[in-house]
Parts: sequence; structure tokens; C-alpha cells
Amino acid sequence: MTEEVKTDAIVEEALTAAEVESVKAVDDDLAEIKTAVDAVTGENAELKAASETSQSMLAALETELAAKAEQIAEMEAKAAAPAIITSSKDIIMDSSFKTFMVEGLDGLRTKGTDLQISTDAQGGYALPEELRQEIIKLEKEISPIRQVVAVTSASTTDVKQLVSVGDAASGWVGETTARGQTNAPELAQRTATFGEVYARPRIYQHMLEDAFFNVEGWLTGEVARQFAEVEGAAFLSGNGTNKPVGILNGLTLGSSAAAHDVNGTYQVIDSGSDGALGANAAATIDFLRGVVLTLKTGYLAGAKFMMNRATHDTLVQLKNADGEYFLQRDITAAAASTLFGYEIVINEDMASMPTTTGSACPILFGNFPRAYQIIDRVGVSMLRDPYTNMGSVMFYTRKRTGSMVLDASALKVISVAKS
Repeated sequence: MTEEVKTDAIVEEALTAAEVESVKAVDDDLAEIKTAVDAVTGENAELKAASETSQSMLAALETELAAKAEQIAEMEAKAAAPAIITSSKDIIMDSSFKTFMVEGLDGLRTKGTDLQISTDAQGGYALPEELRQEIIKLEKEISPIRQVVAVTSASTTDVKQLVSVGDAASGWVGETTARGQTNAPELAQRTATFGEVYARPRIYQHMLEDAFFNVEGWLTGEVARQFAEVEGAAFLSGNGTNKPVGILNGLTLGSSAAAHDVNGTYQVIDSGSDGALGANAAATIDFLRGVVLTLKTGYLAGAKFMMNRATHDTLVQLKNADGEYFLQRDITAAAASTLFGYEIVINEDMASMPTTTGSACPILFGNFPRAYQIIDRVGVSMLRDPYTNMGSVMFYTRKRTGSMVLDASALKVISVAKS
């Protein structure tokens, strides 16, 4: 009996231990399940937060799109709305429209008889306006003297040039003949004469700011071109007073005169015909050929004729006894560019044939680089002054240049007198 009781106790104790192990296993499983559940819960929380952010961004985009839609609708409404009359042009158009609505085409035709674009109030305001975005530059005749003579620059206005005048004498002698003294060449000194040309235009600040083109650049170009024009005239006939000495300075036209190498004046060759280069076409050609022959051979290699367009036209029209042109026989060419094989340079500063009492120099012939020199002291410079006159800008532009005769024998001045 006692053994049975112990056996039951042992069995009961064994069962209890198994149950405990089973419970522990269940607890472990539950802990793992809980851990997994917690992890899933955390992931769900993150996804929920991301979803809420996306929904917030989507709501902001929808709000912005709605605002844009309202703006577009407002702009479309304004575009579709009737125009507000703000100018006389609109008043004219509105008046015509009312006439059409009230009186029809007949009324509009009747009113149309009073409309004209030449009168602003009767329709001129309705004429479209157009301002071409360009400036038409009127062509100016610029002297070519600078292109054909010698040009140099100097760092001072005290410019002098020595020129050899006269010839060295020589002679033949025998072996025992006494040698007498011979003449030596002499030197003459040329001195350059300088002048200053300037311009001082004013442009208002609003013009500089609002014009559709570069006003300052345009002004600079125009002033430079004007300087070229006035200096070209001075290089031809300047008297040396605040300006360069011109080629014709100091010459007496109307009668022939030899060159003066010491004083630096060129030879004047008068035509001898009243107001013309010759009594007839043949005489004119012979006279000009004679002028060419007066120039020494050493100067002929670079020699040129210079005249204005009117004188050139007179020469081009010269015909011989058979009715053929002396200078231009090719009708495909507009005019002759050479005379006796020497280039013709057109210079509109040159005088035409005198038509009234007086004398003029219509033609120059010779080697210009050896005869005359231009000396630039200071090139074109511009000072921009916005302070002297507030609200506007003064553009002070200046240039200093001079000139002098080099070889007086290298150029011939053709004179024509009219009695």
C-alpha cells in the first residue's frame, strides 16, 4: 500500500515537471510572436507617417493647382472683356463702331467721306506707326589726301625735316689740270605746322538710356568722320593758322610759276586758256601730256592725278576729230580711272573749272608721298563729361595733326584762270 502511494507521487511530480517545460516553451513562442508583432507594428507606423507626408504634399499641390486655375480663369476673363478706351485712337474706332451699329453700312459710308489719314482727328490716329530700327547714314565725301601722301606720328610739335636743294657741281679735268672749287648742294629746313580740331556735342541722359540704338557709338563714328572731312580740306588749302598748312598754301594761281625748293612751294602750271584746260579737246589732252612730261622721271613711278568728279567728267567727255573718246573707249566702264597710265584720284575738295572771274586749281599731278607729309600728334580722343551739365553728357572729342611740304619738285599744280 505504501509503495503504491509513492508511485503515484512520483508520477504526479513527473507530470508537473513536463507541464512546466511545456509552459516554458509556450512562453518562448509567445515572446517571439510578440517581438515579430512589435516589429510589424513599427513598420506600419513608419508607413503611416510616410503616407501622411505624401497626403500633405498632395494636398499642397492640389491647393497650388487650384490657385493657378483661378489665375488662368481671371486672365481669360480679362482677355474676353471689352477694351477700355484710353486714347484718342480708341475713341475714333469706338465712334465708327457705334455708327455702324446704329446706321449700318450706309451710315458708315457717309461718315467715311470725312475720314482721311492726313488729318489726325479724321482718321490719322488709326494709321499704324513704324519707326525703323536703324539709322540711315548720309554718305559724305571724305578727302583721300591722307591715303595718298606720307603719314607719320610724332611725340612733339617741334618737327623739322632737312631737305637737300640744289645739285653738287662737277667737271672734267686732265691729269695735270688744276681743280677748282665746285658748288656743293644746300640744305633747307621744313617745319611742320600743327592744329587741333575738336567737337563738343551734348546728349541728354534720357536719350542715352532710352534710345533703341547705341547713341554713344553712333556719335563717336560721326565725329570721327567729320574730323576726316575737315582735315582733308585743311591738307589741301589750310593756311597754317590753328590748322595744318595745305598743299596750295602760298601759291598764286592764274599764272605759271616755278617750284621753290627752299620755301617749299610747288610749281604752278597755268593752262593759258580762258576758263578751260585747253582751247579744244585735242589741246586739252596735249596740255595734260605736257604736265606729265614736266615731272622728273624719278617721281613718275608713284605719280597720280587728283581732281574732283566734275573735272573728271569734263575729261571723260573729250572726243577726237573722229568722235571717239580720248579717255574712255570701253562703254562697259562708267568712266576712266587712269590718264596716260597714271591713276586718277577723286577728291571733292578740289576746285572745279572757274565759271566766273578768278582762278582755281582743278588738277594736281605728282608723287604725293614724296611731296607732302601728314604728322599726327594725338589721335582722336574723347572725354565723357556728365558733370558740367547735370542731366546731360558732354562728349569732348579732339585730334591734333599737322603737315609740311617735303619735296617741292615732286608735285605739279595745274591752274586755270577765267577773265
